Amino acid sequence: MSTGSPPKTYISDLRPGRVATFEAVVATLEPTREVDQRSGGTKKVRNGLLNDGTAEISFVLWGDEVDLVSQGERIRIVEGWVKDYKGRPQVSLGKTGRIEKS
Repeated sequence: MSTGSPPKTYISDLRPGRVATFEAVVATLEPTREVDQRSGGTKKVRNGLLNDGTAEISFVLWGDEVDLVSQGERIRIVEGWVKDYKGRPQVSLGKTGRIEKS
């Protein structure tokens, strides 16, 4: 029985409705923009694409997260939430996810 790390997850394996931990490169980053919140006020949001060589997935960063990554940087998404956005998978940090620099 192996006590090593869990099997590596690739973007091509990601499915909506699941939490995932994976490594990728920030392929593109769109400019930060402000969106209106239902509760009033605005919140920063930034979209981009992550690529790991198997596939690309869109991702979204909210609030203070928007400044955590740079284009071309290799990152690890830990417990990111994968959802269906306009018919395609998209990952966000949700309530429990985080970004680690690799």
